[in-house]
Amino acid sequence: MNARELRILSEIEAAVYDEDEAFAHRIAAGPQLSLLQKLGLTLAALLGVLMTLSFSTNLALGVAGYLTLVAVGTALLRARPPKPAEQSPLEFFHRATAGLFRDTGALVEADEF
Repeated sequence: MNARELRILSEIEAAVYDEDEAFAHRIAAGPQLSLLQKLGLTLAALLGVLMTLSFSTNLALGVAGYLTLVAVGTALLRARPPKPAEQSPLEFFHRATAGLFRDTGALVEADEF
């Protein structure tokens, strides 16, 4: 895009934020699941777990539960907001785990008795 097109797009963005800020934030956040979709996926996941745990009584029921869980996971991955290309997968992992596994550089030594 050239500079003129970028300027026009920034003016449109500023106008949208001025008119309806809540709408602009929802659009900027990307696609999200509705409450009904979240409830349906949660129920399907619970059903999948229960069916998978019952594989010892019926193998076909366990396989069906596994396939249900795969379908729920696929639906969740399709509905997630797009990830910026500049963000590394490692940074995404650290953000998702709240920095629990981040290397702080601190050296921990065992106490001697």
